Amino acid sequence: MQRLLARALIGRRVRELAALIPDPGCPPDRLVSAFARAEVAYQASPRHYGLAFLLGRASQCIAAELPWHDRTAWYRRALEYFESAARLAEAGNTAGADGLPEVSAHTWGDDLDLQHRAWLAASFEAGVLAVGEFRIRDPARAVHYLRRVAETVRGAHPVWYYLGEAYLLVGEFDAAEAAWREGLARAPDDRTLQAVLRNLPADRVRHAVRDGDWLAARRALERLPEGAMPTSERLTIEGDVHLAMGDPEAARRCWIAALEADPHAVGVRRRLHRLARGGHLPPAGRSASG
Repeated sequence: MQRLLARALIGRRVRELAALIPDPGCPPDRLVSAFARAEVAYQASPRHYGLAFLLGRASQCIAAELPWHDRTAWYRRALEYFESAARLAEAGNTAGADGLPEVSAHTWGDDLDLQHRAWLAASFEAGVLAVGEFRIRDPARAVHYLRRVAETVRGAHPVWYYLGEAYLLVGEFDAAEAAWREGLARAPDDRTLQAVLRNLPADRVRHAVRDGDWLAARRALERLPEGAMPTSERLTIEGDVHLAMGDPEAARRCWIAALEADPHAVGVRRRLHRLARGGHLPPAGRSASG
């Protein structure tokens, strides 16, 4: 009897959250109250996939309605619940999954069983939060989830964009490029993927400069397509690389050329003044605009 009552209670909490989450007119305090009731039910029955997933989704919705400084805790809750749902699915606990549109065969393909779709849905949500929400950003964690999702999806899917972003944030530019190119091969008209691939060569250069890795910066500059970076910025960084490699005269020529390309180029006059006084570059890791 107790088991039946608990199952009925979870069913009510699932239906309540499922009705409130997509309602744009739902007052935030009403959703918070429903979340609190559902959380109590989940703590009593922590193997219910559907409730874990909906608690993650509700946490996202609540966070989006709060002032900026109050959102972190709710986004962290969302990530934790999506991760819990992923673990439940992996262990074969899929109660409530079949009622979620995010888990449907239409979303993931009818050739995958419910357990696999449930795992994909929760893993994708966890990965997107870990890479996309800066307050709780954990790109290595995002790669863990998104890479496995990408290994399964068929056809065009946003996982390729997010996986590339996660790789980019951990400095794995070749992996980011591979993910984005795979996504573009599946969706050739995707303008977001076209844009990130177009910007990637310049991002390689800037990342190396931020890390103070001048050898990597030089290699990235050598691969830089024409027009991929403003001329003054490219010449400024080339000057930084030359100075780091022990060629101050080549650095001076680059910086003068940078000023000719843009008389207002940030930080270039300061570099030339420092060089004239026998100074050197700022400590490794300073950007070229410094």
